[in-house]
Amino acid sequence: MDLILDTNIYRNLVRNLTDNQVFDISNKIKQKCRQDNITLLFPINSAMELISHFNDESEIEKLECRRALKLLVDLSTKHSSAHIHVDFIPPLNAILERHFFGTEDKHAKIYAKVITLAQMLVGNIEAEEQADMDKYIQTVRGQIEFEKREIRDNYEDYLKSMNNGEADWEYFKNKKQLRRDYFHKLKIGRLSFLVAQSFVDRAHNIIGHPIVKDQEYYDKVIKFMQDFCPALVMNELLLENVGHGVEAIKDVADGRWNTIIDISLIFGALYNPKNVDRRLVTEENNIHSSFDSCGFQNKILSLDQFRALMGI
Repeated sequence: MDLILDTNIYRNLVRNLTDNQVFDISNKIKQKCRQDNITLLFPINSAMELISHFNDESEIEKLECRRALKLLVDLSTKHSSAHIHVDFIPPLNAILERHFFGTEDKHAKIYAKVITLAQMLVGNIEAEEQADMDKYIQTVRGQIEFEKREIRDNYEDYLKSMNNGEADWEYFKNKKQLRRDYFHKLKIGRLSFLVAQSFVDRAHNIIGHPIVKDQEYYDKVIKFMQDFCPALVMNELLLENVGHGVEAIKDVADGRWNTIIDISLIFGALYNPKNVDRRLVTEENNIHSSFDSCGFQNKILSLDQFRALMGI
């Protein structure tokens, strides 16, 4: 079994624990994994989120994220006499590229740097000068914002297309009939179909493959919707905010855009070409609901279920 833990699971596991207690719980989990042939994968998104808080101004936040990162690295790293190895789950764009075209991810070097930085920050390998480490942490924080903004800008382009090129995040707020039509399209899946198309198009654009909207293309879209159904259901949460005219989401710093990170982890959990038993571990109710509504209940665990599985 492969397990992918989201950021808050790692934080929950170390909350209010001492360094020694984190060490103990890590050892218990690793022993159980060896016993039952369970692999905890290294989720790039979770690592990046924890790294981004490594120098947080809040001492409590900083300490918890540092311990959570230590746990993530310890549980997903295999040591040999000469090497450190992790099986990692890349972010969304890499999953799309691999899923549709089976190509090697052109951003692999970036992910390798995230893994190396995480290993440095927890002391597995020698760190660089403090100023350089701080710069790397800031770069990770900027990359997270960039990935959120990339999706946010797609939604803004959609709003512009309906409003003569102007982005109005309250466009539907006082337009009763338009809002009713919008939510009808959302209910019957038409908007999710368009979102699925945008993901397929993104995969083509990443590798420079021409987009030809023929029957084969639309077959890809439909299969994609089936394979990654929970991710599209999560996208609908953002679409609902657009339909309700929530102006706050025009700012990428708004917490609702954290859904993008959730969606990326969902893609990582569901991209499974070897068809192994792989499950996402999360406490997010919306994610559990999305898996349930798609009939994917056997691909997700709660924190309590994870604790029971590990005997902790």
